[in-house]
Amino acid sequence: MLHYSHGDDSKMSTSRIHPGYPEENKKSIPEEEEDSKLVCTYGKWGRFFLNVKWFVLWLCIFGFVEGAAVNGVVNIALTTLERQYKLPSSQSALIVSSTDIGAVLFVLVVSYLGAKGNRPKWIATGSFLMAVGSFIFTIPHVASDPYEYVSTSGNTSHVCSSSNSDPECLTQSGSSYLYVFMLAQFVHGIGFTPMFTLGTAYVDDNAPSTSTALYLGLIYAITALGVAAGYMGGGLFLNLWVDVDKSEVDVAKITQELTPMDPAWVGAWWMGFVVTAIGFLLVTFPLFGYPTNLPGTKHIREERKTEADREREERKNNDKRPLKEKLLDFPKALLVLVKNPMYVVLNFGGAAETIIIAGLAAFAPKVLEEKFNMLPSESGLIMGGVTLAGGAGGMVLGGVLIKCLKLGIRGMMRLCLLMSFVGLLVGAGFFINCEETNFAGINLSYTKTGSQGSSGNLAGVCISDCRCNMKQYDPVCGSDGVTYFSPCHAGCSDNYTSDGTVKTFHDCSCANANLFNATSSAANKTVATSGACASSCNLVFLFIVLLFLGMLCTLTTVTPVSMAILRCVPDEHRALALGMQWVILRLLGTIPGPVLTGYVIDTACGLWQDLCGARGSCEVYDRYEMSWRLFTWWCCVKVFSGSMYILAMIFWKEPAKSNEKVVSDASDIKGRSPTDVGVVNNGFHSQENGNGRLQSPNNSIVANGRKDRDGVAESTYM
Repeated sequence: MLHYSHGDDSKMSTSRIHPGYPEENKKSIPEEEEDSKLVCTYGKWGRFFLNVKWFVLWLCIFGFVEGAAVNGVVNIALTTLERQYKLPSSQSALIVSSTDIGAVLFVLVVSYLGAKGNRPKWIATGSFLMAVGSFIFTIPHVASDPYEYVSTSGNTSHVCSSSNSDPECLTQSGSSYLYVFMLAQFVHGIGFTPMFTLGTAYVDDNAPSTSTALYLGLIYAITALGVAAGYMGGGLFLNLWVDVDKSEVDVAKITQELTPMDPAWVGAWWMGFVVTAIGFLLVTFPLFGYPTNLPGTKHIREERKTEADREREERKNNDKRPLKEKLLDFPKALLVLVKNPMYVVLNFGGAAETIIIAGLAAFAPKVLEEKFNMLPSESGLIMGGVTLAGGAGGMVLGGVLIKCLKLGIRGMMRLCLLMSFVGLLVGAGFFINCEETNFAGINLSYTKTGSQGSSGNLAGVCISDCRCNMKQYDPVCGSDGVTYFSPCHAGCSDNYTSDGTVKTFHDCSCANANLFNATSSAANKTVATSGACASSCNLVFLFIVLLFLGMLCTLTTVTPVSMAILRCVPDEHRALALGMQWVILRLLGTIPGPVLTGYVIDTACGLWQDLCGARGSCEVYDRYEMSWRLFTWWCCVKVFSGSMYILAMIFWKEPAKSNEKVVSDASDIKGRSPTDVGVVNNGFHSQENGNGRLQSPNNSIVANGRKDRDGVAESTYM
């Protein structure tokens, strides 16, 4: 840690400013507090919390609840929202993408204005907005009527009968709530922006250098834990009926007829957002009480300042150019980044990997449920573990490999390329399914046993007089091993017996492997039981392992890509480069990722809801088609990202180390040629300006030579 060496100030130490140090060293605290406005909003009782450890605790809680709400509860509830509000996956994906749309639109405004004001109050405001967003998410449940479930008990239209009324189409009355969900996630996106921009900066300003990395790592780790908790907790809530809170609904009767495994089951998706709304409100109050700076901030900042930092401040203070000229620096800096081919391809590669992460986070629970007949609570538990181990583990593994193997830029790109190749191989896991079952009218035609029928052609000779409708998907498994859309589509009469939630329908004219072409007769009747036909799922564990490896390989590239970006741009553009990377990853990754993945899943649908001519949610997926389409999507993205890493290796030019020389003082270089000074920061050459200082082609002063973390001497851009 750096200390002043001017006069008596050389004796200054951190003990002078931090509570808990000897009394004789505390006399500078009141003066500093008066200058820095270090007074807690809640008065004297709040002074106990005026230290960075307590602030980090509140940020950890904020991050935990944010991770649970935005990336956990929402994702695990998507399948349920599709079912209740009749949405295809390509539309439900817009709910997930709306979060980053809000973040991208407001990140610059929040970062700029928040840095000039009281950052904790901005973060507290963000937490309050997060609570508002979670509340908005529950509005469709509060405003809508109880979910209509068509019971089979006493419902003659649900079974084969010539007296059934003409089939009625369903209306998409709940689709308008899609925009309410999108608004809720949009507000969530605005709300978490201050936490990850102003919050990290506030911790960095108020924590000793030796503790900053620990605090920030703890915040991010707890946030990842929140994502896992959101998946698991949200999945458990889905075991409760959606209208469990409404007195007019006979929940006991419904649970006697349905189980969470039933396709008609709609779980209490909204309860997770009630919990997160309360959590955000609770953390808002303590965050709102923090001052602009904590005790000791001024001294910590001064200790961290290098000669390069002071030179930068001096140049900023001496910059008397008009505002119009200063504003032109921004497009010039952007042009420098755009003309840097390595920076461009690294961002494209990172965006491709982000498409996979965003798509898997949103729809992996649905894939598990559709491929392996899982409950939402089971898929949530699995995704929670995979996200925690694969996600957090991947980012940590990337940093560990770089340090242990001492990888340079080319080594980092080779690591990313290797991870893309391994991830490509792991994609073969999408072909693991439960055994495909025959579904009458989808992959097995009513017209001829064993032949392929057209998708959605649910008409056959054996049900020609049944007058079946498509209002309620209630599959039954015939004694012929074929799944039917409903008891009516199996030709079953209203003669059934019930054993708990399992019903056995008798006199089913179609449920005979030899009678698909037969007409209904007394000799051609057998039984069908409620629920789709079971199939073996022996390889589900292997799929989970491969899903974990895919997540691990993909997220292992995050750290090396970020470090390569820092190394390939001039030092004075590093902050802008990282900021632009954040925007690009969202514009090209997290925003389109869920939508693209949802579209891919939609193309594998075997039977759509018919909403008076419009498509609703998918009733039945073709597992074989889903496997092929997901694998193709995975391979395309992985091949593209790998190509970008290869281009990055081609574009990278090693600095000319033989010509490199450290300049300890700008005055030492006066009168010397640029070649004596050498090459700095990946080939950006420097030369002497009119004031005798070293200057790069983009007018950056080069001074204060230092050694980097690996002990390699370099010059510092300002």
